[in-house]
Amino acid sequence: MTLIRAVAIGFLAGGAGALIFDPRGEGLDHLRLALLMGLLVGQLLTVPVSLLGGAVWARPRKEGAIRLYDFSLGSLLMALGVLVVTQSQAAVTWLSTEPTPGGVGDPDGEISIAGLAGLSGYLMVFVGLALLANGVWTSTRKDGLRPTAEAFQD
Repeated sequence: MTLIRAVAIGFLAGGAGALIFDPRGEGLDHLRLALLMGLLVGQLLTVPVSLLGGAVWARPRKEGAIRLYDFSLGSLLMALGVLVVTQSQAAVTWLSTEPTPGGVGDPDGEISIAGLAGLSGYLMVFVGLALLANGVWTSTRKDGLRPTAEAFQD
């Protein structure tokens, strides 16, 4: 589960990459396409790094395991994944119009970028669902996410 959390953090950190690209043309559609390209580049850089960090962090330890609350991370990731999916579908629809919108060099390449962003959004939703399912599963167990008196004693 730690590796899934690491991938989720990598997906979220990849959102900072959306600030990298400048739109090629004027208007909201060009801005949307630039943000999706930046998101993909950011996730290409952050997901492997966070996955490597998660693999190092997941190694067995002598002290007790750290429990994280998966509800907020899963909900945030699902919401952002749905946003990415809807924006990528809007970008594909915009790029599929005839004649090709101005400022777009290769419409087929841009459609593939928007499609990859949509795939990334679907993966974000899937990982968010996995985190939520794990949160529900661990909270319904006998000693799930409920704090105990022993946890606060040193």
